[in-house]
Amino acid sequence: MKGDKLYKLTNPDFKAFIYLGKNGRIGTAPADNIPMIRWPDGRWCWLANIHMQELYGRGLSRKDRGGTLLVYATNISALIRYCFRNRIDLIDLTDNEFTLFIKTLLGERRSDGSGAMARDANAVLAIGRNCIDFLACVGKFYDDDNFVGPKGRIIVERKRCAIQVEGMNKKIFRIYWHHNSFPKPDPKKKRLPINTETLEKLREAVLPASRSIYLRKRRYVMIKLLEITGARRDEVASLTVKSVREAARMEEPMLELITVKQPGGIDDKRTIPIARHDIEFLVEFIDKNRRQIIKRTCGISNDDGFLLISETTGKRLRPNTITQEISILCTQAGIKVKACPHMFRHRFVTKLFVALIEQHRFENEDDFRRALLDGLTFKQQLQQWTGHKSINSVDIYLHMAFEEAANYKKTYNIVSVARLMESFSTSIRQIKTELSAGTTTIEAVMQLEKFIDAALMDIEHMSANAAQ
Repeated sequence: MKGDKLYKLTNPDFKAFIYLGKNGRIGTAPADNIPMIRWPDGRWCWLANIHMQELYGRGLSRKDRGGTLLVYATNISALIRYCFRNRIDLIDLTDNEFTLFIKTLLGERRSDGSGAMARDANAVLAIGRNCIDFLACVGKFYDDDNFVGPKGRIIVERKRCAIQVEGMNKKIFRIYWHHNSFPKPDPKKKRLPINTETLEKLREAVLPASRSIYLRKRRYVMIKLLEITGARRDEVASLTVKSVREAARMEEPMLELITVKQPGGIDDKRTIPIARHDIEFLVEFIDKNRRQIIKRTCGISNDDGFLLISETTGKRLRPNTITQEISILCTQAGIKVKACPHMFRHRFVTKLFVALIEQHRFENEDDFRRALLDGLTFKQQLQQWTGHKSINSVDIYLHMAFEEAANYKKTYNIVSVARLMESFSTSIRQIKTELSAGTTTIEAVMQLEKFIDAALMDIEHMSANAAQ
């Protein structure tokens, strides 16, 4: 096993046995990216893998190299290490030993010498609950009803909490494991939108942090997409060349994105408006930079069609790579504050709300929520732009706004103009950076002309809509 990981993911073409038909035909199902777990000494941990199979049967996500299954595998690995280190068979684990395990997690410090706690209370809770779920599977395998339970060798109970969903007359109930050693949860930290100063520092860091022209252009594209789409990192990584080209052919460009975090783990699709000069920027990246990488690596016949690809393989970037890229740029720029891809999403949604709040001048948040719940048209538009399944999900931004039917077009254009001007301004600054990096004046002028022509078309369309 490489590094400290106790698991290895199944191959992309791996299949799981499902049934044996009457005609002797074997039924299988895709079983790629399932974590297969071993003990620290390399022996097969078959109890952990039985649990992985159980979770696989529940339909937990395996997307992007493991998904939720990988989270479970990572969390129960802590218990497997603890039992291995203390020479405890899983089925022989006692309540006191499990309590000591949780206290060990709470007391661990980071290995970077900072002295900071390795994990907060919420992380320990997640690990503890996943481990109890695993131990329940162990008890079931040994047919030991007294292993885990209210009167078990490991004393736990199942608790139910009610969550009131705003705007609905019903509550959602969630079941979770509780053990007396579990810490009280920490308050959930709200992730603020990325601010303008940090965003500018990230852009300025692209040039010195990039070892090649392609990497530099891909990072500009990545930042641009995070900023103008409000998409999650998985959605940005899944954006296709086909979607960009289809948007480029539209009179009023609409970019198609997948929408993750849907019920059942099935991705949906949505379209969002995008400025024409931004589409031109993406098309230029495809034709000039991406095409060269495809030819040099996997070849046109093996092109999987995703916009953001690896410079070495020509294959789709993993969502986690986008997070790593932002981290690299933060380090280069000397940014000390928190910055991650999801903060771009908060910025995108918040800016929409701010524009609408200024337009309608609600006196307080309650008035705005009440108006929003009455406005079906705007509510649907908001969900389309942000990809939220439930309108209640956007409550965390605390900047919601309502748009009356009579003012819908006017407000829509105020938001659109603001987004257009900011995006065009960043494009101009990027061209200046490209000139300083060695791009010829002719190339820069041609690029600028494309952006100006596209921006003028965007303004013409908005003017025409406002006149209707």
